[in-house]
Order: sequence, then C-alpha cells, then structure tokens
Amino acid sequence: MRFLISFRLFVLAQGLAIMMWLTSCTTPAQVGEYPNQQRMAGQSKSAVLRCAGLPQKEVTDGEQTVLRYYREAPILEESRPVGKGSFATVRHGCWATVMLVNDRVVDVQYRFVPPTFDASNDCEDIFDSCP
Repeated sequence: MRFLISFRLFVLAQGLAIMMWLTSCTTPAQVGEYPNQQRMAGQSKSAVLRCAGLPQKEVTDGEQTVLRYYREAPILEESRPVGKGSFATVRHGCWATVMLVNDRVVDVQYRFVPPTFDASNDCEDIFDSCP
C-alpha cells in the first residue's frame, strides 16, 4: 500500500515538473524592428489610410492620433500537413499601433496574439502596399 502511495506521489511530482518546464518555455516572442514598420516613419495620416486601409480603431487627442490595425493569419496557415491529413496549429494574428503627431507617423508598434507566437508577418502584411 505504501509503495502505491509513493508511486502516485512520484508520478504527480513528475507531472508537476513537466508542467512547470512547459510553462517556462512559453515566453513572449521578441518584437523586433521590421522593414515595413520602419518605412512608415514620417508618413502622413492620409498616406497610411490610403495604403493600409481603415483601422479597427482610431483615437485622437489634440495633435496625437492613434490608429489600431489587426491582421489575423489566413486559415490555411493555421493547419500543418501531416501525411494525408493535417492538424490545427495556434490561431494567431498581430495588432499594429500607428502613432501620429501633427499628422505624421512617429512610431509603429507590433503586439503578437498570442504573445508567445511571432506573428510579425501578419503585421508586416498590413503595410505591404505602403510606399
């Protein structure tokens, strides 16, 4: 009986150790500097709207304006082929926040969804047609 309890405690401890190891692996993806993101600096608001389209949200406070865009990965990108079938992967996307002062872009920030998945290509796609 004692052996059975000790074995169960051992299995439980191993399970907890594995769970802790797995959660320690889920650190946020690094958000770097990307070509389209950098190219937006200095653009006018009208130029951004022309090439990126209407934002999900727009907030204006005096001379500052914030445009928020969201792009989700295409459905086909979210399944990986395995043999004759496929299995679903993480649904992901990216929020792009464009900050303007006096009608000019001063900063563009990306935030990945989920934060552990590098979805920079989704944000970069938002600004692909921008000069």
